[in-house]
Amino acid sequence: MRLSIKHFMIINLLTILVILYAIFADYYQEQKSHTAEVILGSLKDDMSEISYLLSKQIVDKKMVRTTRSLLDRAVSNNDFIKAIMILDDQKVLLTTDPRYRKVPDKKNVFLDPDLSAENILLDHVGFEGTIRFYKGKDLQKLTLVFLFDHQEAAAFLNQNSLKFLLYFGLLPGLIILVMWLLMIRYIIKPLERLRQYAYYQSETPSVFNLKELEYIRSSMAQTFSRLDSEQKELFNLARTDSLSGLANRHALNENLKCLIADAARKNYEFAYLFLDLDNFKAVNDALGHNVGDELLQQVAGVISEVLRTNDFVARVGGDEFVIVLHDYESLSEISNILERIQSRLNVPWIIQGHPIKITSSIGIALYPKDAQDMIGLMKSSDIAMYEAKKRGRNQHYFYTEELNVTVQKNIALDKAMRQALEDHEYHLYYQPKVNLLNGDIIGLEALIRWFSPTKGMIMPDQFIPLAEENGFILELGKWVLQEAFRQQKIWQQQGMDLHVSVNVATKQLLDNQFESLLEHLVKETGVDPNKIHLEITEYLFMDQNDKNLNLMKRLRSKGFSISLDDFGTGYSSLSYLKTFPISELKIDKAFVRDYNTPDGAVFLETIVKMGQTLKLQVIAEGVETEAQARYLKKIGCECYQGYLCSKPLPVKELDTFYLKHKSCMLED
Repeated sequence: MRLSIKHFMIINLLTILVILYAIFADYYQEQKSHTAEVILGSLKDDMSEISYLLSKQIVDKKMVRTTRSLLDRAVSNNDFIKAIMILDDQKVLLTTDPRYRKVPDKKNVFLDPDLSAENILLDHVGFEGTIRFYKGKDLQKLTLVFLFDHQEAAAFLNQNSLKFLLYFGLLPGLIILVMWLLMIRYIIKPLERLRQYAYYQSETPSVFNLKELEYIRSSMAQTFSRLDSEQKELFNLARTDSLSGLANRHALNENLKCLIADAARKNYEFAYLFLDLDNFKAVNDALGHNVGDELLQQVAGVISEVLRTNDFVARVGGDEFVIVLHDYESLSEISNILERIQSRLNVPWIIQGHPIKITSSIGIALYPKDAQDMIGLMKSSDIAMYEAKKRGRNQHYFYTEELNVTVQKNIALDKAMRQALEDHEYHLYYQPKVNLLNGDIIGLEALIRWFSPTKGMIMPDQFIPLAEENGFILELGKWVLQEAFRQQKIWQQQGMDLHVSVNVATKQLLDNQFESLLEHLVKETGVDPNKIHLEITEYLFMDQNDKNLNLMKRLRSKGFSISLDDFGTGYSSLSYLKTFPISELKIDKAFVRDYNTPDGAVFLETIVKMGQTLKLQVIAEGVETEAQARYLKKIGCECYQGYLCSKPLPVKELDTFYLKHKSCMLED
């Protein structure tokens, strides 16, 4: 088993520490045993002395009690003796402590030579001696017993343990710790940095303090610098097309391998495009390969200029190029990029004095829809490219017919709706908002309509989603706001003092220029912001951050009211109703339709009560029958909007309808 330097150092230091602790522990135990022997020896000496004195004083067993003072002095002068007893066989003749009147067991006072002095002092009750005296000519014997004070003995034996632990236990540990920290700082860390530098070739380590390590570091830095320069040169040669300067097939495969792995893990889509120049062989045959090569170089430059910095392009054959696009918002964006490439290529070229006309055909395959690996993407895009050539060249084609039709349809719609704005084909219709209590019209919602000269009226659900996807909603939304503001001002001057609600897309609302746009339009049209309701959807609150909250507060401070459209169909949450400055809730028509079902009724009542509690005006959308209106009025809903009053009307018809409705209300 191979050890790292760090582990090797740890093992060595721990081994030294264990050996030191073992030596110190043995020394400590030896000192403790020696102390115990000294104590026990002292007690034995005291035993001998007292035995001698008693044998001189006692001539009869009855005189034993007269020696009490002598024994008391001996106990008081020796901290390790708890009591002294004089025994006559199994009878206690005298004890210095009345608590000890029982003759101790023989084995607990017998000095076993096999036991250590420490064990005797701490585990035995005491030890015994003999008092010899003569009564006449007869030798008499009594037993003298010293009872140990175990607590005092243990305290004395352990009194130096703290000092020992400090000097002989903690000190070696601190020394080892300091040695370890020094090794880490000056040996282990520098070696680890050298290892990482050798393995990863990352940032060059700074100068080391140890001379030998510094020699190694300096040598490695010089070697890696030379190798890095050579490696970069070899890398570029191996992955760069020598003619065009673009990436080659090898670099393409590497890029695709990483991109597929990342896309599979993060679940996103990317496009693989195969571009082939139309009739390029004729250029080579007619003008020579030198002209063809220069043309390819210029084509490569044009493609690189059109693509974004995060896109990838490679030349994989004579006149074949592969482009990889990712991080796009829609397929229409892909088509726009390809159209720019094809339009840039479809111009007269002058190569070495020769005029050349060149076009290109492009096939598009999408990961993972069309293929999940490199080979599959190459095949799918190649098939799509040949289909583009079959259809007349100088165009691009998506791999699947269905997708291609959809994309081409969206491309056509995108162009048409942008042109429609220039041709004034958009109009605003207005639908009244009605007070359920008295029937008064209290406001109007502006709704966009597109009147195409060829297709007639195009409803918003057919073009608004695409406009939000491709960003056209910013330009279109600006026109809607401008037109609605202008019309509200006209109505106000005519005596129709009604607020106008305008739908604002989330992308439009979060645009950095939105606030300044509103300020400009207010100044331009003279409209009162208090008469404008900005209708937003719940999707804005998917990210309830400070930026969105501050935006809403600023709009509210300028006088605009915030109306929450289609409440209940998106990110419904009480938290944003409480936090954000919303003044109006609009119940989606889908819930109004279900008013006569138990679940639908509960939902409507809950929204209305919640709006009342939060002091929000509640408007029900899509009201079409008197029964719906009666129910809404019953549960306390204030206003409604729907065909029961009127469908969305153009300005002239709305003017007529409003006057007629007002006169009817006056008659009633």
